[in-house]
Amino acid sequence: MTLRTYEIDDPVSSVMTKGILYVKSSKNLSEAVSIMADFDVGSLLVADNGNAVGILTSKDIIKIISEDKELKKIKVREIMQAPIIRISAHETISSALLKMKEHKINHLIVVDGDKIIGMLNPLNLLI
Repeated sequence: MTLRTYEIDDPVSSVMTKGILYVKSSKNLSEAVSIMADFDVGSLLVADNGNAVGILTSKDIIKIISEDKELKKIKVREIMQAPIIRISAHETISSALLKMKEHKINHLIVVDGDKIIGMLNPLNLLI
């Protein structure tokens, strides 16, 4: 792994993950876990009818597993985090970090106007 050099006032679009994977809120967690494993990702955007409605993270799934619940019986909508917190692609990395801290979250959806163009998490700042 190489560490990327960035400036705290660089735009979030310079470090975000592009090509976000989606899952429908009506899918069960087993299906979501399969998508996450197949694509080696730790989070999925939850979307219904083309609208982002939440986010599902590996942390959410680990909690369910620790409660010894069956993944096939739980729908994504039951444990997804909502509402999603958005940040403009033109805002700075420092703004993103402050927003994550303020909302006590690790994922931000990056938008350009109304269009979702990426996702940001603290790992984006290390890779």
